[in-house]
Amino acid sequence: MNRVLLFLMVGLFTFSCSDTKDAIQENPAVVSKEEMVRILIELYVTEQKVDKLKLKTDSSQKIFSQLENKIFQKVGVKSDSFKASLNYYVDRPKELEWIYTALVDSLSLREQRLSVPK
Repeated sequence: MNRVLLFLMVGLFTFSCSDTKDAIQENPAVVSKEEMVRILIELYVTEQKVDKLKLKTDSSQKIFSQLENKIFQKVGVKSDSFKASLNYYVDRPKELEWIYTALVDSLSLREQRLSVPK
C-alpha cells in the first residue's frame, strides 16, 4: 500500500509543470503547504502502521480508509479539500517540491529520533 502512495506522489511531482504561485493568496480554500506536510506525515505513519499488521490487501485498505477519515477529522480538513489542494500543488511544482522536501526531512528526523537509544 505504501508503494502505491509513494508512486502516486512521485508521479504527480514528475509529470506536473506550471507557474509557481502562493497557494493561500491565489485560493484561500487551498490547504497551506505546512498543513499539507502535517497531513501527509500522518497519512504515511498510519499507512506504515496498517502495513505492519500484515493483513490482506482489501482488509488493509478498509482499515486505512477509516483511519484516513479520522486523520482528516483530527486536522480539521475534509478529504475533498485535501485532494483538491494536492491537485493544486501538482500544478505548482516548486511548491510541491517544498512540500515533499519538508515531508522527507520530517520523516527522516522522526526515524532518527526513534533509532537513537535512550
